[in-house]
Amino acid sequence: MRTGRFHVYAEREDLQDILKEFQEKFDVYYVPTYSDEGPVSFRDAASLEGLGANFFGSHLGNRQVLAFMDTTACLWREYRWSDHEKSGTRHTSLCEGNTERIDIDLNGVYQGKAIFPTQIAAMHYENETVKRLYDGLKGIVRRQSVKTGNGYFICRRAYENRENYRFCTIDIKSPEEYDLKVE
Repeated sequence: MRTGRFHVYAEREDLQDILKEFQEKFDVYYVPTYSDEGPVSFRDAASLEGLGANFFGSHLGNRQVLAFMDTTACLWREYRWSDHEKSGTRHTSLCEGNTERIDIDLNGVYQGKAIFPTQIAAMHYENETVKRLYDGLKGIVRRQSVKTGNGYFICRRAYENRENYRFCTIDIKSPEEYDLKVE
């Protein structure tokens, strides 16, 4: 199995521009990786509440969505969960059968002082549909970026505000020497 992955530092407006162009070029829909409301989908990721924000100060666990072509159905799996106080049912789109997708781990600005990269991944890059989506989105990001550093794309607004941010690669608690240095 071939995979592909790239990262982009982008503020809300940068991500909106990227996603709008992606949605204009490809007939796609998105699904969250987890849902308490059952199988759900949406067409416009550019208008997501909280787009371009990082909520936890880490590059992991912010908000992940999967992008599918309109011609591909998303499979969902239901599972039960419980902790010491309550339990319930959730749904996940992270199923073995969902191979014609790209994963988008949305990130952005954390408390106005740091920025985390959005990660785009193709877990089944050998699939022609996935390759088309992934390469198409990467081309859009490449065109809308003004700089690259250590393999990270940096979009215009993120770059213009570089003096205001730590370009975190891991976690807000990580030493600053782990940050991407942007000049």
